[in-house]
Parts: sequence; structure tokens; C-alpha cells
Amino acid sequence: PSILSSNMMILQTTPPAVNFSADTLVTKGTHLVETIKTTPANELMETTAQAVLKFGLKVLLAVAIYLVGAWLIRKTKALIARTFEKRNTDKTLSTFIQSLVTATLWVVLILAMVGTLGINTTSIAALLAAGGMAIGMAMSGTVQNFAGGLILLAFKPFKVGDYVATQGYFGWISEISIVHTKLVTTDNREITIPNGALANGNIDNYSRRNPYRLSIWFSVAYGTDLDQLRDV
Repeated sequence: PSILSSNMMILQTTPPAVNFSADTLVTKGTHLVETIKTTPANELMETTAQAVLKFGLKVLLAVAIYLVGAWLIRKTKALIARTFEKRNTDKTLSTFIQSLVTATLWVVLILAMVGTLGINTTSIAALLAAGGMAIGMAMSGTVQNFAGGLILLAFKPFKVGDYVATQGYFGWISEISIVHTKLVTTDNREITIPNGALANGNIDNYSRRNPYRLSIWFSVAYGTDLDQLRDV
């Protein structure tokens, strides 16, 4: 019974939701002004100094976190670059992973700084998630090409310099980026193909297995000497 009465007391003393109406804000502002007027000057100065000192310490801590975090991000980026260079990783994949890791670390660093200053990061994270979802829905085609670029970088059906046939075009691969691939045709045209279409389409790579057979069809007259034809 004592526990039940205690719980009932807690439920009864729970404050109501805060009302952010204009009258409430005016009342709170008036109350704050009256409190400042009635508070002794020395006590007010002491309270203000403590608040400023507390906020200043938070700012210094946020600056320290920024400096250390920025240094760690630079070191991490350099470490990733050296690792990929030693393993002779494709330049496109290396650049993409460096950019992705760097951007992620910067977001984490900014959230850590904001949290150190005492700002609620939950609402900021929710806002970023909602914004990312809206951008993703608006750029669904670009997201598909981005995913296709990841597939091409992971499975490597071709590389720069390969002669391929895809999407109705024949030519040499000149550039592979995250969202599109450039192909130079035999008549020196540069074709830009979205990676989404490449990842979901057929790719005929003539350079993967050398040498490859070149079939040339031609006609000869009936009665031609076959031995002489082969010699020619």
C-alpha cells in the first residue's frame, strides 16, 4: 500500500505540459525581469560570472575537441590513402572511400562539439535523417547510379582502358566515377553512361581475356581454289 500511495503521489505531482503561448512567454519574461530587479547586485554578478565561466569552459572543451578531431581526421585520411596505395587499389575506389570516411567523421565531430556546448543533438540528428530521406527520395535516380557505381567498383567488370560493348555502344573506358562511366567510341565520341544502367545491363569486355578472335566475313566466287584462298 505504501508503494501504491507513493506512485499515486508521483502521478499526481507530475507537472503539466509546458505552454509556449505568447501570454506565457510574456509572463515568464516579466518574472525574469522582476527577479533581476530584486536580486542583490553582488549575488547577480556572482551568478552571472558562474554562468559565463561554465559556458566558457564548454567552449574551450568544444575547441579542444575540434582541434583533436580535425587532427585525427587528417591522420585517418592519410592512413587510408597509404593503405590503398600499398595495395594498388583502384584510384576511383580509393578516392570514394576516403571522401565517405572523411565526411562521416566530420559529421560525428560536429555532433560531439554541439553536444559539448549543451545543445540537444537528438533533434539535430532527427533533422539530418529527415533531410537525408527527403533528398534521397528526390534524387532516386542519382541514388541508383551511386549504388551501381559501388557495384562496379566492387566487382570490377571492366577498368579504365578496356574495350567494351555495352548499352549499344562500342569503345574504350576513359573514366569511372561514382555515378557515371565515360566511354570513347571508335569514331572519337565520348559517351557518358549512368552506372545504374551499367550495373543492371550486359557488358561485353573484349580486353579481359586477350587475345580474342576477330571474325571477318567475306564472299568469294564459286569454284575458287581453297588452297590458294587460304594462302592469300
